[in-house]
Amino acid sequence: MPTSLLETVGIVALWVVVVARAPQGVRDREQRPLWLAILMIALAMSMHLEPVTAVLARVVPGAHWVDLTKHLFSIVDAAAVLWFICGAAGRRRHTALVFGAALGVMVALVLLDLGAPPHARNRIEPSPEAPGVPDAYWGLFFAFHLIADTTCGVVCWSQGRHGTPRLLRYGLRLFGTGILLASVLWGLKLAYLATRSPAFAPLFSPVTGVEALFIAVGVALPLVARVAELSEVRRTHRGLDPLWRDLTSATPDVVLAPAHRLAAVLVPPQLRLYRRVIEIRDAMIVLRNYVSPSALDAARRHVDAQGVPERQVEAYITACWLSAALHARRTGAPAETQTANLAGPGANGLPDEVRHLLAVSAAYRSPAVDAFRTSLRGATR
Repeated sequence: MPTSLLETVGIVALWVVVVARAPQGVRDREQRPLWLAILMIALAMSMHLEPVTAVLARVVPGAHWVDLTKHLFSIVDAAAVLWFICGAAGRRRHTALVFGAALGVMVALVLLDLGAPPHARNRIEPSPEAPGVPDAYWGLFFAFHLIADTTCGVVCWSQGRHGTPRLLRYGLRLFGTGILLASVLWGLKLAYLATRSPAFAPLFSPVTGVEALFIAVGVALPLVARVAELSEVRRTHRGLDPLWRDLTSATPDVVLAPAHRLAAVLVPPQLRLYRRVIEIRDAMIVLRNYVSPSALDAARRHVDAQGVPERQVEAYITACWLSAALHARRTGAPAETQTANLAGPGANGLPDEVRHLLAVSAAYRSPAVDAFRTSLRGATR
């Protein structure tokens, strides 16, 4: 049957996900089985595309041997995917059973092929009396795939139960649905084998395309989540930049500079954000000794006069006293031991700390705090 546009799109999407997840799949031992399973699925599906078949025709002598080669590889693929999926799910892999069954099926297919009358292709002929491989060849081939893919789909759905993190749960269910759609495909092919009805054949390619899309989307969900997480980290890093730049320009010793610029580029975004938070906090510890009691009172009065929403008051006060401390340090005021508690609200871990500093950074750039800075400059003239 000719390849439908849907099948081509699905296989291309699958390869995009395979390539995108390759670095993590190769590097991370826990992710490797799933990635290898997707790679095997993509390879097996691609072998039915016309360009790939044309390449195989140049390597393998004769269309009949091309067909047999694809079928044998397909059996290896089904066994490997089942083995990889069971490993990724923490199930017993039953290595001897899975690959022993696959080897037995492959040997049987070769024997059935060699015992068949001379034939140009390995395909289901419209009439059972036409020369070709016997129906037992196809029945064994389809049944092995049906059992392997159904088992994979059930394992994926069982792993996607409630209690699993939501995104992982959705990914496993989508992936499992894709694998179960492959079971539907093999069921359709068994029905076609039994009836030779032309109504079944047009369904093969679209079902394969939908199967590939479900698998691709299911596997891509964690990747999309990671991209979104990295985007949020970079956005947060940029949000802290104005505050960090002003604080560290006055306290350069707190900056944890890498040995060289290339090292800075190679630092993961999450670590860069963590370092930025530390540097801001260290700068605040230094600068708090430049805040006089009168400046701190002025900051509180100024914020009260601005009508700032209650949940933002602490951030605005912090932004104001930081502005006062920067002004004092730049004008040569001496440092004094600070007795007031300027640590801000208690943070339960890095996320709370980041949220608080983002609020301070936003307040630092606000017109209200800018007006406070202007008043400080006016007071020293």
